[in-house]
Amino acid sequence: MVYFLGIDIAGSKNTWIVVLKSEKDLLELCPLLSLENPFNPNYIEDFSLIIDFCKKYKVLGVAFDAPLSFSLQNKRGFRTSDKTLKNLLPPKAKSWVVSYHTLMAVPIRALLLGEALSPFCGTIIETHPRANLYFCLPESKKELSFTYKKKISKQEEKFLIQWLKEKFNLIINFNFKLTEGVLDAIMCALACYFYHRIPEKLIFLPMKDTHKGFGPFVVMSF
Repeated sequence: MVYFLGIDIAGSKNTWIVVLKSEKDLLELCPLLSLENPFNPNYIEDFSLIIDFCKKYKVLGVAFDAPLSFSLQNKRGFRTSDKTLKNLLPPKAKSWVVSYHTLMAVPIRALLLGEALSPFCGTIIETHPRANLYFCLPESKKELSFTYKKKISKQEEKFLIQWLKEKFNLIINFNFKLTEGVLDAIMCALACYFYHRIPEKLIFLPMKDTHKGFGPFVVMSF
């Protein structure tokens, strides 16, 4: 039995973390960390909880929704991978990809947490949950990737949870409130799982050898 973590990292009161458990060919969402209280999901303020989890359990990988690689040559904070992802997205979604200068403290928090986790977790990668959602949703539902950050209706929540189960063969044996932070963290964790199990379902965004930090930067698309 192994675990994969998805981390939607932002400010101290807006970081969401979910856990996927994998055993043989089964993949299951766990009521842990941000989903410990499923009907009232909690942001994670104390990063020691994540580190302790990785020390205690076999965590194969962690995927962050945050830049994890940097280069002093990038004066505007846009990497080759960012530019490639922008080009893959439709025009009205290009604003989803921002420079790491704009994100200010978020990349630093992600990099420091990645370094703290690296002795206990073999894979630390970057992904973009909103792009994952857009590329994987059926054509008739792609508009959800533009609206879920504002509000998820009960009908949309029901659809998304059922879609997660069917699209990714994800076992969910408990009821929970699907917030945008939890959904982002789930999409991160799924990208990490696919990195290990089904990498052909991923787009590997290009990086330059001048970059320092963690990687690769991948998004799901199928």
